[in-house]
Amino acid sequence: MKRMTRILAFLLTAMLLLVSLTSCAAARPIHASPRATRAVATVGDVEILYEELYFITMRYIAELKLAHGENALDDEANRQELERFVWESFVSRDTALISLGYEYGIDVYKGDVADSVQELMDGFLADNFDGDRKAYVEELAKMHMTDHYVRKCFGVEDYLATDIVVEMAKRGELVTDDAAVLETLNSDKFIRTVHVFINKSNRVYSDAEHRAHAAEIQAAIAACTDNDARYEAMCDAIGGKYNNDFGDPLGNGYYFTHGEMDEAYEGAAFALADYGVSDVVETDDGYYIIMRLPKDTAYINEHFETLRDKSYFVTLNQKVDEKLATMTLSKTNFGEKLDLTNLAPIDPDGGNQAIVIVSVAAGAVLAGVSVMLFLRARKKRK
Repeated sequence: MKRMTRILAFLLTAMLLLVSLTSCAAARPIHASPRATRAVATVGDVEILYEELYFITMRYIAELKLAHGENALDDEANRQELERFVWESFVSRDTALISLGYEYGIDVYKGDVADSVQELMDGFLADNFDGDRKAYVEELAKMHMTDHYVRKCFGVEDYLATDIVVEMAKRGELVTDDAAVLETLNSDKFIRTVHVFINKSNRVYSDAEHRAHAAEIQAAIAACTDNDARYEAMCDAIGGKYNNDFGDPLGNGYYFTHGEMDEAYEGAAFALADYGVSDVVETDDGYYIIMRLPKDTAYINEHFETLRDKSYFVTLNQKVDEKLATMTLSKTNFGEKLDLTNLAPIDPDGGNQAIVIVSVAAGAVLAGVSVMLFLRARKKRK
């Protein structure tokens, strides 16, 4: 009888464990409908998934409609532009970085990167959704995203490059002597900027007003023909009421190389001469007016340790550029058949429904087995 009781206890515990897996904490991975992770193309050795294609396509369709009206896709030229933009967007530095990670045994979905992303997600959901899994899923649906894709974006943007650099250092692939580092910091591969940032999420003004404010600030700064006057106007704008970036309160500026800032920001910044001012630069987050400044030798000397770590990314960027130059996109059979103007939607929580069904079915089987064993044991005793 005791043996039978232990068996029943074990089976019941297994059932409870399966149920608990279906009601996991909000920050645990959320599986979308199976279509989401089907490969639509490969770029080199990197698979491009449907969830990525869906997000970029839906986002660009929205931009086309904003620019050309709700019937934008009736225009053949707009449909061709949609095809070109979406597929070309995957042959990118991010894709090359992921491929480079493979060479160093680093996968954005596994190991240390995935663990770091999980920690970030714990805080992300707590801070932005009060830990409410349902609210997070609803936001994913609005954004045409999946939890899997969000995690990839965080992994690539926040952790992958650093982990690769650490591995490069372990392999002795980085030049670390002070003279070489200083040469890199003083080269055109490393720049210094200041900027005004107008955050799109600031609901005090409409997006049209944000654009207008940015254009007004840019025009006032660019109108100054003298470097000192232009810099003074930039400082006034940084201290003005429309600037939403308070990350550089001392006015030292941002020292960086490629791969650290938003791609649009970097493209504009590296194209500038000292004291040059950019046009208004739009990113997902908002609008920038950027000024490039000459580097301050005293600042570099004082912050040499920190900047030396950043300088290692110059070597990483060279490897990424070399990798990117060799990469081409090849559609899968599934990807070839897709009509970007009529993509099937993704249920960001679709995969978990299957888990619930499987878990309930498994629980029913376990319950049936436990009852059968119990009855068989009673029969033997008789």
